[in-house]
Amino acid sequence: MPNWCSTAYVIEGNAKEVEKLYKLMKDLQERKEPSVKNGFGTTWLGCLVDALGGDWNKIRCRGAWNSLERVGDTLQFATETAWAPCTETFDWVSQKFPSIRCFYITEEPGMALYATNDRDGKYFPDKYLVDMCTPEEEYHHEYFSDLPALYEWLEDILEKPVKSEEDVNAVIESWQEDNDNAYCYIYPFQIVA
Repeated sequence: MPNWCSTAYVIEGNAKEVEKLYKLMKDLQERKEPSVKNGFGTTWLGCLVDALGGDWNKIRCRGAWNSLERVGDTLQFATETAWAPCTETFDWVSQKFPSIRCFYITEEPGMALYATNDRDGKYFPDKYLVDMCTPEEEYHHEYFSDLPALYEWLEDILEKPVKSEEDVNAVIESWQEDNDNAYCYIYPFQIVA
């Protein structure tokens, strides 16, 4: 059984190409039976690869999309895929629709994979994730676009000044004296090409 990777996508480009891709994906997901037999259903990424003339045996497409919608001039959806985002699938989509640009942000906590290709934060401004359990076993999962905002938020939670990751680690070490289940992880989103 794989770890599941969640990825949010925003696709922009020529309005006609974005609309054509949207209609294709919508038609595939509304079918009673998938266009290619699989274990994911009608929204399997392999169905999309196949509909665009690709070989789903050669293009990594182990997963499915959900929450498909048009928002202004963009197409937005999410995927759940095995282990990592299926970037090969969307490289294939981009070959078929040359004006399209795919922006994404992805998380696979089991492998501590946090990444985005949205370098400038046009659609995905979050650059850090805090995953925390306090000694009182209060859980927090928060996103931040910069370290100053992250540290300011942590100051409220930790009730101490926070200016660096070392400050956070010092508080967490003291927490773990009372409850070794307490933790605070700060994950930066890696910027990928």
